[in-house]
Amino acid sequence: MSGVVERTVQRLDEQRTRLQLNLVTVAFFAIVIAFADGFWLTSMQGAVGAMQRSEKPLGRWLRDSTLMLPLYFLGVVLALVLARRLFGRSRSRVLKLGATALLITVVGTAVGITEVAASSAYDYRLQTVSLEQKLSFDHSHDAPLAVAAGTAAAKRCTGLCAQKELTLFTHVKAVKLAARLLLMSNLLAVLWVLMFRGDRLWRSAPTATDDDAVVHATRPMEAVVA
Repeated sequence: MSGVVERTVQRLDEQRTRLQLNLVTVAFFAIVIAFADGFWLTSMQGAVGAMQRSEKPLGRWLRDSTLMLPLYFLGVVLALVLARRLFGRSRSRVLKLGATALLITVVGTAVGITEVAASSAYDYRLQTVSLEQKLSFDHSHDAPLAVAAGTAAAKRCTGLCAQKELTLFTHVKAVKLAARLLLMSNLLAVLWVLMFRGDRLWRSAPTATDDDAVVHATRPMEAVVA
């Protein structure tokens, strides 16, 4: 069992060295963006969400934000790897930080919008089911009216259909508003983290000099042990 753990730790360390990322900085970005986006998700769900999902906002915010942390962590890793590959050789520090901030913002916002859209789609499904159950007893009255009104009237969206369209329109409008809020808040969050961790985005690749120093430092220890 200990051998498996040691091999796993060794592989993680090798992967971190290969990507040359500062995982503490990645975690800072992921936590700040996840909980900022989770705030807007909770706010939107409380405003237009289904009653079946109503619960205490604080608990929902903490739970959903924590569950989404792995996706945001992977998104930040992807953004930093792309930024290093595309702009890592640039001598302009402003260009490096600006491009990195933009990529992290775009990727984080994409994850947030996906989360909001999925939550909104689930809310819409619950709400339409509730509408169908609430208005099911009106079907017997709507059928004769539709037949008497003729084909043109039958094609119009009224009653349950109209309420479904209104609910869908509300959710689409809410998602569009949330997308703008996510973009602005994520940009501010990324800039805020860069103020404190801008010089610790990546780890320096080990050089041959450093490797030689480690080898020379370990040889006396091996002699003492022998």
